[in-house]
Amino acid sequence: MRKLHFMKFLLLVLTCVLVGCSNNAKSTEQYIPIRAYVMQESEEPIKPIVSLEDSNKFTFTYSVLSSYIAIGSYEVDDGNLILKTDDGKYKYVFKIKGDNLIFNATESSEIPTFANVPDGAIFK
Repeated sequence: MRKLHFMKFLLLVLTCVLVGCSNNAKSTEQYIPIRAYVMQESEEPIKPIVSLEDSNKFTFTYSVLSSYIAIGSYEVDDGNLILKTDDGKYKYVFKIKGDNLIFNATESSEIPTFANVPDGAIFK
């Protein structure tokens, strides 16, 4: 009888361990403050800005010369902030580094040439 209880206990412990180990879904959730991030190094009169809002919404203004304001939703994936416009036309990717966003032009949709947002631009 004692051996049977020990086997049940061992089976229970083993089950708990296996369930805990099988939950290896990588956690890509990273905290990012909801606020405005400004490209401080820009010499434009109105600097490029990424504004994160509640419910994973954003606006991205990259030039006063552009009539297009990128509006849509964002997600955080593997240390990157990914902005996708509601019209489905554009995607902008930023590396999250501390409290800063670093623009990744390679992974992003092309920004018009009159807007000066180079690869690696830091938004603080």
